[in-house]
Amino acid sequence: MNMRRRFTVIARNITESITSERGMTLTELIAAMAVGAVLISLVLQFFVQQSQSFIRTREKAEMQQEIRWAINFVGDRLKLAGNGLPPACGWPAVENTDGGSEPDSVSVLGSYKSIVCTLTQNMGNEGSQIKVDVTEGIETGDLCAISDGTFQEIFLATSFTDQHIWHDTYLPWNDDKKLDHRYDAGSSLTVVTYYCFYVATDDEGHRNLMVQTQAYPGQPILSDVEDFQIRFNMKDGSWIDEPLPEEIYDIRMIEISIRARSHNEIKGYLDPEYGDAYQRLEVTSRIIPKNLTTM
Repeated sequence: MNMRRRFTVIARNITESITSERGMTLTELIAAMAVGAVLISLVLQFFVQQSQSFIRTREKAEMQQEIRWAINFVGDRLKLAGNGLPPACGWPAVENTDGGSEPDSVSVLGSYKSIVCTLTQNMGNEGSQIKVDVTEGIETGDLCAISDGTFQEIFLATSFTDQHIWHDTYLPWNDDKKLDHRYDAGSSLTVVTYYCFYVATDDEGHRNLMVQTQAYPGQPILSDVEDFQIRFNMKDGSWIDEPLPEEIYDIRMIEISIRARSHNEIKGYLDPEYGDAYQRLEVTSRIIPKNLTTM
């Protein structure tokens, strides 16, 4: 007789004892308590397993959502790399440092505010403030790409007076209070932003994907990142990790890969590859830059 049939017989005997006039014997009472304990144990085990499965599923869903958001954030900047930049401004639109077995770090330069101004007066000399038709939307600390069609460079806006933009000493964008050239009325000025994405360890030992601009220090956009990799698909079909400056405009596709893990260990879980209780998720996305392939 299997265990299920035994439980059925015992349960039937208990029911008959309760409904009969003779009541329950001590043996039947002990058996009933044992059956109840087994059933409760099975129910509790079921709920524990379901709870652990729910926690793993929830952790994975949350991780996937956060990684997707971070990849989209990085991808949107890479997609517009070089936007609004004069081709010969001297600063690469994309620059990646291959970390090898460690995470990469990538820098991106381009126009993301879509603010384009026109100089309304000739500059008196290379150190003069710049008179433009509009300064609305431009903030102190913004980078500006200026071009007259022949000369072009990048400077950092340090202050404003009416519709005048002042530029001051701020490495590496310019090393003195002067531009390299005097720009005349009609020259264009585009607001650009420099982004740097990298992985850094915080005070609690967690590794985070960080973003830094020319005006703001590094801020985390994704926590518990184990790997961050950038690859470039070139015009000849090859994949490389670090394109040279002269190869920037041969890029046809950029691949972004992020691997992150759960913030805390998950009880009852064992990662088959790493042998610990952290759940991991890796997401890869590919984007086509809109400006690098056309210049």
